[in-house]
Amino acid sequence: MKNAVAILLCALIGLASAAEYKLRTAEDLQKVRKECAEANKVTEALIAKYKGFEYPDDEITRNYIKCIFNKFDLFDDTKGFKVDNLVAQLGQGREDKTQLKADVEKCADKNEQKSPASAWAYRGFKCFLSKNLPLVQAAIQKKN
Repeated sequence: MKNAVAILLCALIGLASAAEYKLRTAEDLQKVRKECAEANKVTEALIAKYKGFEYPDDEITRNYIKCIFNKFDLFDDTKGFKVDNLVAQLGQGREDKTQLKADVEKCADKNEQKSPASAWAYRGFKCFLSKNLPLVQAAIQKKN
């Protein structure tokens, strides 16, 4: 019986630590961008647009955005945006993340439209970008 309790306790501790979000680094971002660009056949012309924070609403871009969000554990294809993970990743170094969380929640819809996952991820990304472009630019510039 003591062994069963000890095993259960270890399993619960393992689950709790697995559920913790791991902040991604500049190196992680560069690696994932490259992987997602290759996987989705992103052209040099599109990459140039992305560098200027221009993300056209096309299939390649939608899939590219979803790929990055998936690899960063910020989006799940069936459940949608992982709000707490987004707040943790984008709010690094901020004491008060209340407004950031509110902005993320406004953009993290529940996909009432039943859109494909790539359109869902893209829609949330564009919404958040429109509300917090300076924050996203600062986060990416720190990582470049």
